[in-house]
Amino acid sequence: MKKRQLLTFIFILVFAFNYKADAQLVKEKFDMLNLSENFDSTNNLWTTLANADNLFIVQEGEYILNRKTILSPFAIIAGYENNLSTFRLVGSLKLEKAVNDDGSIGIIFMAQPDGKGGFIFEINRFKQYRVRQITGGTYKYLTGDPKTSGWTNSKLINDINSYNLVEIRTSERNYDIYLNNNFLISFSEIAYKSGRMGIVIGPGSKGRMDFLYLFSASKNGETQPLNDELRDPSVQKEQTSPDIIELTESIIKLKTQINKLSEQNEDLRKTVEAMKSDDDETENQKKNYESSIKSLQASISKSALTYDSLLKVNKELLKYKEMVAGNENSDLIISLSKTVKAEKEENELLRKQNKALSDSLSTLSKNEKPGNDQQEIKNNNKPKQSTDKGFVLPKEEN
Repeated sequence: MKKRQLLTFIFILVFAFNYKADAQLVKEKFDMLNLSENFDSTNNLWTTLANADNLFIVQEGEYILNRKTILSPFAIIAGYENNLSTFRLVGSLKLEKAVNDDGSIGIIFMAQPDGKGGFIFEINRFKQYRVRQITGGTYKYLTGDPKTSGWTNSKLINDINSYNLVEIRTSERNYDIYLNNNFLISFSEIAYKSGRMGIVIGPGSKGRMDFLYLFSASKNGETQPLNDELRDPSVQKEQTSPDIIELTESIIKLKTQINKLSEQNEDLRKTVEAMKSDDDETENQKKNYESSIKSLQASISKSALTYDSLLKVNKELLKYKEMVAGNENSDLIISLSKTVKAEKEENELLRKQNKALSDSLSTLSKNEKPGNDQQEIKNNNKPKQSTDKGFVLPKEEN
């Protein structure tokens, strides 16, 4: 009986510290700013790399990540020792391109030394997310199932090439994840007290990160040195000031709004280009119509000239008809006269052609050499060789 009670207690304990929930578990107020990264310039916090497999650069306020190889994902761990066990991590990232279905971008947190542990939150181009835990050299899926590789559908995820605001809160081994200011998922895991953070880019994937902020809770008594951007003593003194937090929150909101406006602007630009393209097509159609109209006008003019010519001919025929007036067969006479005229013209043409052919034959007769007929007959008696490559005549015997 005691053994059964002990097993029940262990099961409850494990379940309590390793489960997913549909409600927020972290209630702390995060009122200290520990890390502020806007990627305004290159620093020692993030890897810059350019080779056959990767291209990682900081440019124009963004961290650009291009994983060229399609063989495996890649993790960039920030050069920042995060010893906090209670923190709030806020970042903005987007997936721009994915060569295959494995393409993704995400945030790694609670990363342990030598890759022995940690959590990864990722999104892909299919508006899916997943949370995985690194354990024992393999992945443990905290969302979905192995059949779907942990991927779960969510309407909260923006379209590909659009920024997503990701927020991770943790306290007392509980974790809440928010996506685009909406609560997404909670889970608990007792494995780690603290760990480093970074970015994960999937195989054959290209993405960007716009900013990354790390907050802590002053009531927990944890202290953490600020990054280089906030090492000024005057700022250090005021790091618990509500003004700093409010300012940072405002920056996050403004940057998020700017990203949305930029995306809307890009959509509008594409719409304008499409409209211009339509205008160009309309202009081309207009030019085609104008060309057709000119062609029709030319045809009409030609028809008018033909009509005038016919009128003149008809006028002449009418004169002839008047000459044979009173004859009941006058129309037939006119028709026959026209036929006779046409036959005369054709006869004259044939006569000229016949004369030309006669002249040619005479010229050939004069140029013909003696003995050519006999040679031609002799040649005709020889077997002819086929010129068809698919059919070869048999070789004649001597």
